[in-house]
Amino acid sequence: MSNSADRTDCSRKPPLGWIHPALTLLFRVTLALIFIIAAWPKLRDPKAFAWSISYYRLVPDALINISAITLPAIELVTGLLLLIGLKTRACLLVVNGLLVIFIAAIASAMVRGLDIGCGCFSVGTAATAMTTSTLLWDVVWLAMGIYAMVCDRQLISLDRWFGSRDRRRTPSRTSR
Repeated sequence: MSNSADRTDCSRKPPLGWIHPALTLLFRVTLALIFIIAAWPKLRDPKAFAWSISYYRLVPDALINISAITLPAIELVTGLLLLIGLKTRACLLVVNGLLVIFIAAIASAMVRGLDIGCGCFSVGTAATAMTTSTLLWDVVWLAMGIYAMVCDRQLISLDRWFGSRDRRRTPSRTSR
């Protein structure tokens, strides 16, 4: 009989040892590409993205423009860092936090019956209409992000390379 701690322990070696690290890497790279691709149209047209943000009616007017400028930059930087595997846990925490905010915003707009574009991968008049699948995709991506954050073994990452270098360079302490 197993307890709940056994089911969530990512340090155990699975029967097919390569699946777990490969799945975690796949999730990390997928989320990285999603965030990089999502940032691009927003960076190219921050004015249209500001309008997309305003349509949700959740952000105070005074914060819409700064949000339209900073959010895509955060998406791009975290996506690039995730892609190369640098500061992976911190980036996954940011990505997961953003996904929670996106899920809440989309759910709120749907409950309020707003007929607006998502603003996720396109902005302005090109924005894709929001549907239940928009919300479900964000939930799937959040699950992927949580899994990657909890279980990442830094397979193919700069974190792993820098970590191994730090362990080699750190002098051992001797008692005096």
